[in-house]
Amino acid sequence: MTLDTLMAELPAFGEKASKLADRLGLLRAGLLADHIALRITEKPDAEALRDALLARGTLLSDKQINGRPILLIQLDTPIQVGPWAIDLVELPFPDGKKRRDGWEHVELVLPCGATDKQQMLDAVKQIPAIVAKWPVLKDGTLGIEIKTSCPKGEDEPLANPTVAFRHEGITVKVHPYDMRDVLGLRQVEASA
Repeated sequence: MTLDTLMAELPAFGEKASKLADRLGLLRAGLLADHIALRITEKPDAEALRDALLARGTLLSDKQINGRPILLIQLDTPIQVGPWAIDLVELPFPDGKKRRDGWEHVELVLPCGATDKQQMLDAVKQIPAIVAKWPVLKDGTLGIEIKTSCPKGEDEPLANPTVAFRHEGITVKVHPYDMRDVLGLRQVEASA
């Protein structure tokens, strides 16, 4: 997997991610995307992508999360992903699981001050379109898988509770803070 291959696949991924976000009402809610993430299954590919991305940006974070390195690289020039201009790429190194290599998710910010998975889920469930669709989202009628998590790297000042919506190999996640805030790279005012 090369960066050129990934960039060639980006328009199709962006279209699918924006369709999923629109179907969920996240576009109408005006949520901004703070980063896009990759999934890579071979370490040499991850190393080559790291080097290619660093040639176009700056390493913001290299932390062990869930037993593997996860890098966050801020690009010098944002990339267009559907309706979003995104300047932050998450590159998790392989964890031994076999997956499809390529773009894996877009993460949107719902500024709500959530500090745990339940608070984040409750905040997402207040988005008007989610309120209307929650019964068929919850029971699986729409075929959209919902997961919650709260990944945390060492020394990160903010919790990062996340709600993920996955459909047909595309994931759109929602969390309460921009990743730069989670990492402590910017001052954040806590929500009341």
